Amino acid sequence: MIKMTFTKTTQARSDALLFIHQSLPTHQWQYNEVEIHALKNAMLNHSLFQHPILKQMLEQHLTLEHLQKIHIHYFHAIVHIFTDALSMLIFQTQQLDHAINLKAESRHIAKIYARYLLSLNLMDELGFNSATLEKSSPNKSHLVYFTQLIAQLDISSDSTPCAEAQHIRDFIKNHYNEYSHLLLILACTEKQVIYFSQALSQNLYKYDPKYCQGYYECHGEADHSDRLANDDNHEDDLWCLLTQCYVKQNEQTLTILEQEYLTLWANFWSKMQSMQD
Repeated sequence: MIKMTFTKTTQARSDALLFIHQSLPTHQWQYNEVEIHALKNAMLNHSLFQHPILKQMLEQHLTLEHLQKIHIHYFHAIVHIFTDALSMLIFQTQQLDHAINLKAESRHIAKIYARYLLSLNLMDELGFNSATLEKSSPNKSHLVYFTQLIAQLDISSDSTPCAEAQHIRDFIKNHYNEYSHLLLILACTEKQVIYFSQALSQNLYKYDPKYCQGYYECHGEADHSDRLANDDNHEDDLWCLLTQCYVKQNEQTLTILEQEYLTLWANFWSKMQSMQD
């Protein structure tokens, strides 16, 4: 029988998710859900997720040389700093101490439940094997896996990133201090990873299945296999936390931020598409 990993199970998340739902009055949660649903729809309808390079990679049209170039810039755009951003997000849950929309009895412990959920994501990132704990190792962290993939591809992570990669990196870092902004950014990032990791892996498989081990084995949507991929659950948790802390006066700010961030990614992938051999 296949044993589900801890971070995939409902049990690992249910108490935290229940607390988060109950930390707001019912009418407030229902209102916030509608607003967050609108942000989710706007994300999915963005041109990023219909970018033509997705189809090209899924159909394995890109050359290995082209994929090598993409991985250099993708490393700088997000892979290298993702745990930085996630760690900052865990720290910034302290802002829930002053969240006036939360019930008084929930306010001072809300950050613990948020940190629990976010730490499930961080555990995956850092190489914890939550199905078989003794198999955990920092050598199996996503960043280390990616650097190993770069070595297999015979490229260097020290290469100068393109401007589009640097723009994404800077945008994320510029929002380290704002909890709700960083939640939205990382929720969109998880969706980007789900779409584009699948496509990159599919294209790389054409040249050698070994390229799809390690990093690409632990990215994508959770299933009942022994793969550690869990990005969809992590994305759902980020949206849930954003629902909890959402306030009406931030609607326009979040709407603009989401479009700006997704457009940076669309620009990045357009740049990657232009890097033909």
